[in-house]
Amino acid sequence: MNEQLLQTLSTLITEQRNPRSMNIDQLSALEIVTLMNQEDRQVPLAIERVLPQIAQAVETIVTAFQQGGRLIYIGAGTSGRLGVLDASECPPTFGVSNEMVKGIIAGGEVAIRYPVEGAEDNQTAAIDDLCAIKFQLKMFWSALPPVGVRLMF
Repeated sequence: MNEQLLQTLSTLITEQRNPRSMNIDQLSALEIVTLMNQEDRQVPLAIERVLPQIAQAVETIVTAFQQGGRLIYIGAGTSGRLGVLDASECPPTFGVSNEMVKGIIAGGEVAIRYPVEGAEDNQTAAIDDLCAIKFQLKMFWSALPPVGVRLMF
């Protein structure tokens, strides 16, 4: 990557690089998969640290459902795709309506299959997406950042 592009990307929180993989292009295949495995091990440790908050989020979601609210996944890129996927699995798995759990991906439907660069930083489009689903405060939403860890709000 050229330095100007790296400088531009470094200003976007959604484009921050993992310092442990800065030289991934110089590693062997074994070193790459070892690094990926080491990074993957961090996920359950990170989750373990926030189990009480996750339990509280589950309780909040249940309360929102009981009050007629919905669960909305909001994300970009792969994280957004996973949110859309998870939302689409809720009706057949849990017997809920298609409206009860929704997935929104930055860049719209096309972003499910193709990259839409910069979509995650488009605040106007995000507001439009929320208006399209008639977003209300009684809805519970889960922001899915690019790192793939759900931030519950």
